[in-house]
Amino acid sequence: MTRRCASLLGLWILCSGGCEPEKPPAPTKPQAAPAAEAGEAGAAVLPADAKDAILTYAGDRGQFKDTSKPADVPEEARGLVRVTLLQGPQPPDGTVWAANLKTPEADGSWKLTTVPRAQFEELALGLGRSSAVELPPGLEAPVAAPREADVIVYKTEWCGVCKQVQSYLDKKGVKYVAKDIEKDSAAAGELRAKAKEKGVQTGSVPVIDVRGELMVGFNRARLEQLL
Repeated sequence: MTRRCASLLGLWILCSGGCEPEKPPAPTKPQAAPAAEAGEAGAAVLPADAKDAILTYAGDRGQFKDTSKPADVPEEARGLVRVTLLQGPQPPDGTVWAANLKTPEADGSWKLTTVPRAQFEELALGLGRSSAVELPPGLEAPVAAPREADVIVYKTEWCGVCKQVQSYLDKKGVKYVAKDIEKDSAAAGELRAKAKEKGVQTGSVPVIDVRGELMVGFNRARLEQLL
């Protein structure tokens, strides 16, 4: 009995000094709800002043054009405009924001809809505008615009080299349009705008436009490559 009591006493002393009372498990913190994904309905709009946004539309000659002013977008391209928000929600991966600038809201803003990136970029292929694209409701594919000749020769009546270029194109059977920039002020303005866009210095003629590529003067080898 003495030994048993001593053993029990020792066990009690050991537990009282080294055994901590069992603690209840700490409560688990509730997990935060996942953030709403950018691109859900009503998540993004283009304000009326288009502040902090870049507008991209399908232009002629298979090229995109950018602007920050909705009024600068041509009427035939306003039905489908890509909107890049510099400040605001971003669309889901693989898509872009798109707006129909023909249908503003009552406050002048525009609703944004997601469109697959590849689908939007298809509009800049080929002629730059295509109607054979299925789009979400509310969006309109750009209207196909009549395409000008692939080759335009900007010339003057007194320019001998201009005549050489025209003779060369005639012999090759290349269809082209010749525009006299001294007699046609619209042609002169058209050439200035193209040269500014391409960063080409023009101060002489001829200037040959081959599908958007400008060549000043008559370089037969380069013209062969462009054709």
